[in-house]
Amino acid sequence: MSVATRDSGEESSSTRLRVLIVEDSKDDALLLLRELRRGGYHPDFERVDTYAGMDEALENREWDLVLCDHSMPTFSSSAALALLREKGFLDLPFIIVSGRIGEDAAVSAMKSGAHDYIMKDNLARLNSAIERELREAVERRERRRAEENLLRSERGLAAAQRIARLGNFDYHTDRNEAIWSDELFRVCGLSPQQFVPTYRSFLHVVHPEDRDIVRRAVREALYDEQSNTVEYRIVRPSGETRIVQTAYEVHRDAEGRAVRLTGTVQDITERKVAEAARLRAEEKYRSIFENSVEGIFQTTAEGRLVTANPSLARMFGYRDAEDLLSSVEGRLVEGRLYDEPERRVELLDLVRRTGSVSGFEARMRRRDGGAFWVSISVRAIRDDAGELAGLEGTVEDVTERRRAEENLREMREAERRRIARDLHDEALQDLTHALQTTQVMKRIAKTSGKPATDPKLEEVTDALKRAVGGLRAAIYDLRVEGYAQRSFREAVEALVMMHRRISPECDFDLSVSGDEEHLSAALSKAARGDLLRIIQESLANVRRHSGASHAKVSVGLDEETVWAEISDDGEGFDYQAPPGMGMTGMLERASVLSGRIEFRDAPGSGTTVRFEALRSSLPSDDLVP
Repeated sequence: MSVATRDSGEESSSTRLRVLIVEDSKDDALLLLRELRRGGYHPDFERVDTYAGMDEALENREWDLVLCDHSMPTFSSSAALALLREKGFLDLPFIIVSGRIGEDAAVSAMKSGAHDYIMKDNLARLNSAIERELREAVERRERRRAEENLLRSERGLAAAQRIARLGNFDYHTDRNEAIWSDELFRVCGLSPQQFVPTYRSFLHVVHPEDRDIVRRAVREALYDEQSNTVEYRIVRPSGETRIVQTAYEVHRDAEGRAVRLTGTVQDITERKVAEAARLRAEEKYRSIFENSVEGIFQTTAEGRLVTANPSLARMFGYRDAEDLLSSVEGRLVEGRLYDEPERRVELLDLVRRTGSVSGFEARMRRRDGGAFWVSISVRAIRDDAGELAGLEGTVEDVTERRRAEENLREMREAERRRIARDLHDEALQDLTHALQTTQVMKRIAKTSGKPATDPKLEEVTDALKRAVGGLRAAIYDLRVEGYAQRSFREAVEALVMMHRRISPECDFDLSVSGDEEHLSAALSKAARGDLLRIIQESLANVRRHSGASHAKVSVGLDEETVWAEISDDGEGFDYQAPPGMGMTGMLERASVLSGRIEFRDAPGSGTTVRFEALRSSLPSDDLVP
């Protein structure tokens, strides 16, 4: 609300004054207006004489002053004051101007909130009273505003202290008296009505084992002129122990004597518990990091090594992690640690697209130049914008595992070759000799004019033919490793051709997708052998069990995967049943290639076997250095 004042001096000018006149007499109202103009005011007024009229006037406009008659036919000064209080106009100057008011009524009106009263037959001091009340109204509003600001500040401080669990104190050393904030009582679990804060009483709140810490801190603050921050424990009346932090400040008199000690006490129990948990977690992580048998690392997206644990350093032939980090500092890992730098580029591309990669195998180089194989599991580290900022993960030395797998593969192939040789040189020769003997016996019987051939001899001859054919097919199956010496396309073509010869009643088709050079480069000798075994076993199942008239072999290569699919139009069979030796062998070889096999069948409508493997996971011929 604006404030109206008058200019002083010889050339005083009129001051606009918004006046609400509560008066039932128009003549008395005009009398008041003339007096105001005489005093240098330019009144902007409204006259009312009822409760409703005054209520509407207060709602619709702002006023600088209310001049009110004491007694009117339907209204009174006491009712007007009550309306002002109801609407919150506590500082609006309210002056009673009455023709008749007793001293007791005037005193009662002043107690109720009226600021002055003037008799209508003596308006000489009206303007001076108005000027005084306008000035005091400003002071009242400013004082009330200051009090409200102080109250808000105190409430805000109390709320802030409650949220932060931080109380404050003011200790007077000469009187051994202390003033505590409400929050400090709450921090200590004490009641202001039951606890008198002094230095001695506070020491009883401190945990017995920590009292010497507090005494020493206070002594240093008072006598050594040091302000201190100290942590210690307190014990609440309930027996609960809390951890607090106190900050002190010393106030001295003109002679340098400590007269006051002020400060804050903050409950930091939760923070200390969280810090302890964090330290335990960090220690646990540090123990895992330092003692893990796997290598642990972090790199930037560009390929600079940021962190490494001791296991990773030993894996690469370095004394410790610091030795490894200093050796590759400022250099990209693909040029320093990877034996095939392009493999790191492939890994980074996979991480960009998928966010994480597991079991990525690559050949690395030790400090002495020797090569070894690792399996890398890694995830992306992204910045606030979601861009790739780095990689972190683990490295496992799989050289021995790959050597064992290769040895096992070689042992299996050697055993297959031995069995095939033994079957060919012994069992097949014996069966062939027996078959030939029965056939000679049949011809002799026919040419000698003897009775028709013995039915038993016919059965034996047919059985021997089937046995020779089956044994010869088994020998072909066991000699698949011979095809692995060729390019992959040539090997698959030879394999399909063999089945055409064995089973002329079934039409075998072959489709190879992808460039021959890239296909052969992606498939090492070891990988070709395992993949050919999967194809061979699938074709053997087609030949032996499906009764199919048509089968198709499709193999291919794209940017990420190598795949093979064998389908037929035969009877189909239940792949959900427990796997036999053939299916078990396919699953094992798919696992060696880090791939997967999917079986799809529809009884009466044929079977499809599909194998897929990531190119990055296929074994290499360079198994060990």
